Amino acid sequence: MDAPINTIEDLIRDDSFLAWYFKTDPQAVDNWNNRMANDPMQRKLVDEAVQLLQYITIKEEPVDAQRLRIAQEKLAKAINLTNDSPQATPVVSMRLRRTKWWAAAAIIFLTSLGTWQYIRTTGKLVMQTAFGETRQEVLPDGSQVMLNANTTLNYRKWKSGADREVWVNGEAFFHVKKTAQKTRFIVHTSHFDVVVTGTQFNVFNRNSKNNVLLTEGSVTIQGKDQEVHMKPGEFVEFNKTGIQKKDVKNAPVLAWTQHRFIFEKTPMKEVAEQVADLYGIKVNLAYNAWATDSLSGIIPNDNLDEFVQLLTYSGYDVEKTGKEFLIRKR
Repeated sequence: MDAPINTIEDLIRDDSFLAWYFKTDPQAVDNWNNRMANDPMQRKLVDEAVQLLQYITIKEEPVDAQRLRIAQEKLAKAINLTNDSPQATPVVSMRLRRTKWWAAAAIIFLTSLGTWQYIRTTGKLVMQTAFGETRQEVLPDGSQVMLNANTTLNYRKWKSGADREVWVNGEAFFHVKKTAQKTRFIVHTSHFDVVVTGTQFNVFNRNSKNNVLLTEGSVTIQGKDQEVHMKPGEFVEFNKTGIQKKDVKNAPVLAWTQHRFIFEKTPMKEVAEQVADLYGIKVNLAYNAWATDSLSGIIPNDNLDEFVQLLTYSGYDVEKTGKEFLIRKR
């Protein structure tokens, strides 16, 4: 196992960590996921570094040339682009790889202690998964959450006796632990909040679509001027008329927790959206593919080749160009 990295600055200077963060090297992604799974302290440090990098990305403030040059020199030294001789000194242009640009920005940002202290004192923490990745996490109260691919969960440090609030963008399955004070656990989505004390449920919040499947306990869905109480086995979704209960089968909704797709006469448009969301690719449907009612089948959700095989067996041709798929009916 690699030696532990003990500071945020060292972490941001590490090329393999940046490759994990920006998803540019699958091997680095696997290595860091394993590293965090086996070392809670490294996981905590990574969460803080992710929080910092996300803040930098959101801010996108201009940086003057002098500060950029200084940061780039620090970066070059940190990643062993040595300047032992004049010939070895790199001339870094504005065409830096994205990872190194943001590493430089991070070093600049860290020089502003006041701003960094402000971020730390807000207590905001972030968990996120890459395209094609699912992950099991434990929250500070002992509650468990499984994150689907391309999902972000944000929360702030919880105070004793106060509501435990999280914000989900993507999809997550929660097993919420009851507390001695019986404090509420609240999941915020784009269109409603899920309020519970102790229960198990799946939350989907992606592409302006929100739904909840309750598997155990009870929850209350609170929307604008609307409140819906759920019992185990019930499914609710947000649509044009508000929050509505709907009859669905549990298996297709929860299939991702077992690393599978279950398509049961699923409209092709919905199939394309699911695959695009989880893999970070663009899926185009040729005109005649839209006319097909649905797709059925069970396949692993971590293997694009098997997805293509299912389409082939179902009467489709798939053209792959980089990260774009074109699906057309034969």
